[in-house]
Amino acid sequence: MKNQVQNKFKIIALVWAMLGVLFIIGGIAMYVLRDTMTQLPRVDIAHIGFWVVGAIFLIVAITVYCMRNDKNTVIEEKDERLKAIANKAGNRAHMVQTVLLSVVLFLLCFMGYMNAVAMITLMSVIIISVLFYILSVAIYNRKM
Repeated sequence: MKNQVQNKFKIIALVWAMLGVLFIIGGIAMYVLRDTMTQLPRVDIAHIGFWVVGAIFLIVAITVYCMRNDKNTVIEEKDERLKAIANKAGNRAHMVQTVLLSVVLFLLCFMGYMNAVAMITLMSVIIISVLFYILSVAIYNRKM
């Protein structure tokens, strides 16, 4: 059971790392080709957005890889109470949604398609959803 959990974490970390490297390579390509890319409104800073997203994905990959040997993670896989809490709070779906929304916002902002008002509004929505998730986990921890 422990090896299965460790293998899952390794695979997930590898996927995050590959995505991070792809975004960084895309940023490098955008930087090199910035004079020929006229279809983007802000070609001068678009590559920065890709580099930031790539770095975020690499940090997530490192975090997931470091969690593979954590005894608490192995215990959590077996603990039915924590599985119920994670399911009720929507842990996995919420994490993916938050990461993807953040990535899209960074990319739209740095490519010039997003103005400041829309960016602040959408970031506020993400912050509210994260706070609601934390509150949900606290409530379900008390009930169970």
